[in-house]
Amino acid sequence: MSDPQSDLVEARRLLDAGEPERAISTIADQTGSTDPEVAGAAWMITGTGKYRIDDEAGALQAWMAAAQTESAVSWLGWRSVAEQQVRDGDLNAAMEAYKEADRRAPPNERPKIASRLAWLAKETGHDTTARREFNRSRGAYATYTPFITWSLIGANVGVFAIDTFLGAAGGSGLLQSSGGPLVDWGFVRLDAVAAGDWYRIITSAFLHLGLLHLVLNMWALYLFGPLVEQLYGHIEYLVIYLLCAVGGSVLTILVAPDQAAVGASGAIFGLLGLAFAVSRRRHLALPRQTRMILGQIGSLLVVNLAFTFFVPGISITGHLGGLAVGLVLGWLLPPSPAFTLAGQWQAASGATIEGTPVALRAAVYAVVAVLLVVGAWVAVQNVA
Repeated sequence: MSDPQSDLVEARRLLDAGEPERAISTIADQTGSTDPEVAGAAWMITGTGKYRIDDEAGALQAWMAAAQTESAVSWLGWRSVAEQQVRDGDLNAAMEAYKEADRRAPPNERPKIASRLAWLAKETGHDTTARREFNRSRGAYATYTPFITWSLIGANVGVFAIDTFLGAAGGSGLLQSSGGPLVDWGFVRLDAVAAGDWYRIITSAFLHLGLLHLVLNMWALYLFGPLVEQLYGHIEYLVIYLLCAVGGSVLTILVAPDQAAVGASGAIFGLLGLAFAVSRRRHLALPRQTRMILGQIGSLLVVNLAFTFFVPGISITGHLGGLAVGLVLGWLLPPSPAFTLAGQWQAASGATIEGTPVALRAAVYAVVAVLLVVGAWVAVQNVA
């Protein structure tokens, strides 16, 4: 009598060597083993072998047999059954098979299964189930902590508090509209940048003229920052925020060289622009409340742009520069794959649909940064 483990090893080797028929023959005796672990592994190999020789009906039967062994690989059997039923177009049966796989799968595999269940639920018109499974596929969605947003708000509030204290010492009050010594040190204007104060391009985004200016900007950041941070992740979100802030400053020194500007509005307009581009171009798998917020981005942009153009004292170029950078980034770069309908899914071939490669994403950010540097250099050269 052949050794079960030796047969399993040899059958896997034959599969890897591109000899599925020999693999099926080698493992045939073990499919009837009284040991469910051996039988389950044998049926999985048999199913894979039959699939590779285009015997999809036979593969489905073998995977079903593996699923019913209640062995350590039974969840793989149910998953394979579900995948084949998707390819066959039997979506309702596939949902049931995925549910069986989910009950038996190890914890680290359940988010992927939940994502596929969500996809199927959406395709079959079960929107409530789809939202629940998409949320489960991402883990504790509601517990996501946007600590970069909180840090940015803290930095802006902290800088304002210090500037207010220093200004009060010089005779100004909390609601001053001209700012304190930090505003004088960090505002952006072409002549100051041309004199060598390049830091103003970014410091200006953390300074505010009075409490109302700060509160309005921080309220907008509080509302929309966590959404973008969750979509893009902490690191990319910070990069996006800073690039949008720089975009507002660069357009200001290019187009309105005599204007002095401060405030986080350029960065915030950039977040709104990015969210608008993403909501129009990408099919996001998000909870209902988040989708509702994204759906309102267009009207919010219109209202805020109206204020930008018709309320005196607002830096139009700062807003438009940040907005332009956000729109470009949102159009070119999708959010993390986990937040799109393509995320964590498989094509009919079994290949995983991946998101944008990290190197390509980094290249896009780098190109935008270089363009902003070039824009600032051109503005300074005009002075020289």
